[in-house]
Amino acid sequence: MKKITKEIKQNKLLLLLIILAIIFIIIGALFPAILSENNKDLIKSNITEFINKIDKKEINYIQGLISSSSNNILITIISWTLGLSLIGIPIVLFIHIFKCFITGFSITSIFITYGIKGSIIAFIYNIPNILNILGSWLLSYYAISFSSTIYKCIFKKEMKNWHTITRQYLKLGVFFILYAIIISIIESCIIPNLLTLF
Repeated sequence: MKKITKEIKQNKLLLLLIILAIIFIIIGALFPAILSENNKDLIKSNITEFINKIDKKEINYIQGLISSSSNNILITIISWTLGLSLIGIPIVLFIHIFKCFITGFSITSIFITYGIKGSIIAFIYNIPNILNILGSWLLSYYAISFSSTIYKCIFKKEMKNWHTITRQYLKLGVFFILYAIIISIIESCIIPNLLTLF
């Protein structure tokens, strides 16, 4: 653990992505506080409706899995592809911080709906979001690093072993797509069943 912490501290990009994640999780968590009462009521209604559907076993797991997989895989492919361009870095960062914002927003929204007793529900419900942030953190790092490598080769004329670098980046793309599918399975099939226990 100390070795990982030391590596993160020495790597400015990894550290920046963590700092951004923390900041936007906090912003997302505070955002519901500035919403109108009507919007808060709408949030409560949507969350309550979702939890009720789980309790009544009205959730279509297959449809949920297809929808979740499609979204997660698409965002993964977009982030990965943006790493192949010189202009992709701002968009990769935006995707990363947006995921963090949504996680913070989701946690507070559940607290608004269920109060303190909703802490367990909030944690379970956000397990996929937490895993998503972890994956986004790593994917953003590799995408930005690859994009930076392209920049250095074009404008600073640095020589790189493109065959090795590209092959590694392709393997990373496959890994993160599989990771996205696993998160979708957890989100669509496992989490709803866990929530029925509370």
